[in-house]
Parts: sequence; C-alpha cells; structure tokens
Amino acid sequence: MSGNRNRLVAPRNTVNTKMLYSFYILKELSKGETVFGNKILEVFREKFQSTNLPFPVSSSTIYETLYDLEIKGYVISEWVGNEVLNKRSKKIYHITDEGIQYYKMHVADYVDNLKKTKNTIDVMINMLI
Repeated sequence: MSGNRNRLVAPRNTVNTKMLYSFYILKELSKGETVFGNKILEVFREKFQSTNLPFPVSSSTIYETLYDLEIKGYVISEWVGNEVLNKRSKKIYHITDEGIQYYKMHVADYVDNLKKTKNTIDVMINMLI
C-alpha cells in the first residue's frame, strides 16, 4: 500500500467548549453580574435548546470550569445564604484583576478561531451542495 494517500484532515482549529464556558463566565463577571454554577448551566441550556445538535453541557463541566478559573486566580468565590431563614447556601463568583486581564487579552483569539472553524465548515458544505 502506498504511503501517499489523499486524506481530508479535520481542521486543527476545532471548537474548545471548555474555553467557551471560561470566556462566557469571565465576560459575565466582568460586567458585574453575579454568577453561580446553576445560573450558568441554565443560560447554556436555554441558548442551545433550539440548535440541531445537542450542546455538551453539564453541571459537572460548569463547576470544573469555575474551579479551574479559581485555581488560576481569575475568579474568587464566596458562600452566601441565610441560615436564619434556612436558605441553602450557594457559592457565587467574582472576577479578579487577573481574570479581567486574561479575558481582554485572549477572548479575541478564541472568537477568531471560532470564525475560522465556521468558515472552513462553510467551505466544506458548499463543496457538497
């Protein structure tokens, strides 16, 4: 068999959904929004419910992303709740200066990567129709 086969290789600039979660969280926090895990999960489910393919989002992925952002120093968290009223505590997140700086320096590259991926897929589709 010849080692010189023609192959269509998938583009290297595939969509990194973990980065999507990270940048979305940092964007919301930089606007002064209060963010907690279930709120983020609801937003993603709502935004992608009308898409043709299911979007891979779960509470464990959201909380892992929040944990990673906290470990990197981009967000800080605190527990809030009212024990007197027996309300369940929840962990809310705030952005740090490092988080704002990271978001501003890297979100444009991620969005550019998404656009390149979309353009490549559009070319592939147009080749077939």
